Amino acid sequence: MQIETEGIMPDIPEEQQEQKTQEQAGIAEAGIAVDVGTTTIAVNVWSLSEKKRLAVVAEKNLQARYGCDIIRRISFATRPPLTGSSAVVETGASALHYAVIAQLEKLFVRALALAAQKMPRGIQLNVSKIVITGNTTMLSFVCAFPVDGLAMAPFTPASCFGFTACWDKVRHGTVNEKCTALDLPTPEMLQLFSASPINGETPVYFPPCVGAFIGADTVCAMISAGFPSPEAAETTEWDMPVQKPLLLADIGTNTEIALFLPKNGEQPAKILCTSAAAGPAFEASNISCGMSSIDGAIEKIECKDGSLSCSVIGGGTPKGICGSGLVSAASTLIKNHYIDKSGVIKRNASKLGDGSSCLQLTPAVYLSQQDIRNLQLAKSAVCTGLKYMLERSPVLPLFCIAGGFGSHLDIEDACTIGLIPKKLEKCTVSLGNAALAGASAMLFSKLLRKKAQEIKKHSIQINLAAVPGFQERYLGSIDFTEDDR
Repeated sequence: MQIETEGIMPDIPEEQQEQKTQEQAGIAEAGIAVDVGTTTIAVNVWSLSEKKRLAVVAEKNLQARYGCDIIRRISFATRPPLTGSSAVVETGASALHYAVIAQLEKLFVRALALAAQKMPRGIQLNVSKIVITGNTTMLSFVCAFPVDGLAMAPFTPASCFGFTACWDKVRHGTVNEKCTALDLPTPEMLQLFSASPINGETPVYFPPCVGAFIGADTVCAMISAGFPSPEAAETTEWDMPVQKPLLLADIGTNTEIALFLPKNGEQPAKILCTSAAAGPAFEASNISCGMSSIDGAIEKIECKDGSLSCSVIGGGTPKGICGSGLVSAASTLIKNHYIDKSGVIKRNASKLGDGSSCLQLTPAVYLSQQDIRNLQLAKSAVCTGLKYMLERSPVLPLFCIAGGFGSHLDIEDACTIGLIPKKLEKCTVSLGNAALAGASAMLFSKLLRKKAQEIKKHSIQINLAAVPGFQERYLGSIDFTEDDR
């Protein structure tokens, strides 16, 4: 599976000499950084003494069986309990908590096994620190916090995190008094909980969230992107002042956008944050032939000599199309007049069994008219959010794209379909999994943890849906058009 887990590690401000005395006794201290994403969970194992990454593992979030996006999972978590035996999981909250904890345990086992292979003979790894980041909802599921407040306005989370708890309390959902009372785990879960690869007393740090839909993953990504703390932008020696605005977007199911505005005259520096509910189209979850970015997925489509040509991950026969392939397909189809600006199929249309139109990309892979519409709705949400932030910036900012989808995105294609405003095309950099990179740096730095708290404190959260004229802006961005406004 090719899931993007690389990220740009931010500078670690202080030298922190880990104890090496235990290594002489055959034990090496290790730290684990985790990014619990709505779609993907990624884990890094680090040598704390050498600041060296030892292993990376990632897989799709198995909570997807309870809903492909955050809204569906919140709905599942808040549903009434089912009737039946108390010996099985009955409530949605319990099911979601146990699902993510069980998956983390298995990922830890895999990651530590890979890390152990890189250690000298006779040296054992001892996990002494863990940092877990993610959006507010995902971290609430990890800690078994109630998500009722995230189901409706004013969208108040049970916790904005920014605390440390021991692993045993995290896995059992007893971090503090805010935790939901969980049902008894299933027999399979009881077997899993009988042992853990992590010592129960190991401290687990959860970076702070800005609010309901601006999570710790965005705060970690801001640190990776070099966002300074507005309060300390000119006074902290290691936190270099930034003279130009920075725009960050983690494009995915829930796209989170942040804009750093440096001090301008009497105006203090500030950070504006918002989120756009794009839905699962960028993960290809609601696409007829959609699949993850793994072997067999179409990642790019070109038109050569009047016919469509597909580039497939791993080569071989195409089995489906991934998110970045979907954007590439739309761009190519528009340029070659297979579809018009409104998304309607105009050329080489085929018919599905229900009579609706589709375009055959290969004999086995097609795009339906509804697939194209789903992409339009997703890209419109993101573009509307980016345009809104650009209007708040006095000059063109440096645009940083974070996340797995963004890392594989062709910027020209994204501008062609109107996903990204055209004016950002030449000032864009890709950060990879910036959230995981920021979480990894926090394994080593207390100052970066403090900086995360300062960024959270000085970030202003904007609810796009409440912005006057938002609906008109959103509808006006649905068509496939380059926009340089």
